[in-house]
Amino acid sequence: MSNQRYRPVFQALAAMAGVWLLAGAGYRLAQRSEVTADQVLAYAQSVDLAGLAGPGRAAAILKFEAMFNVLSLDERQQVWPEIISGWFPSLTEAERTQLLKAASLPGFNPVPNAFDLLPPERRQKAIEDTLSKLRGVRNQSLSGPDSATPLSPGANPP
Repeated sequence: MSNQRYRPVFQALAAMAGVWLLAGAGYRLAQRSEVTADQVLAYAQSVDLAGLAGPGRAAAILKFEAMFNVLSLDERQQVWPEIISGWFPSLTEAERTQLLKAASLPGFNPVPNAFDLLPPERRQKAIEDTLSKLRGVRNQSLSGPDSATPLSPGANPP
C-alpha cells in the first residue's frame, strides 16, 4: 500500500532526472559544436576552390561565411590574413564582393567615398601630400611647442 502512495513522487523524480540529463547532454553538445578560429582555418585550408565549380563552390563559400561570422573580432583578425592569402586569389570579383559583405561586422556599411573614385595617380598624390603633412606635424611636435602658440596654464604639451 505504501508503494502505491509514493509512486507519483518517484515518477516525478525520475522525470526531473531525465530532464537534467537531457539538458546536460545538450549543453555538452553545444560546447563541442562551437566554432573556433582553428576550425575555420582548417576548413579554409581543406577546401580547394580551384577544383570546385557551380553549386559546390557556392556552398563551400557560404559555409565558410557562416563559420567566419560566428567568430569574435579577435578571432576574425587572426583568421583573415590567412583567408586573404589563401582564398582571395582563386575567387572571382563577385565572390570577393560577396565574401567581404558577408564577413563585415554587423552595422558596418562600407560606403564608397570620393577618394575611392579618384584615378590612381590622384590617389597617390593625395596620400603623399597627407604623409608629408603628418611628417611636418610630427617634426614640429618633436622640436617643441611653437613660441607663437603658448600653452595655457595647466595645459598638456602635444
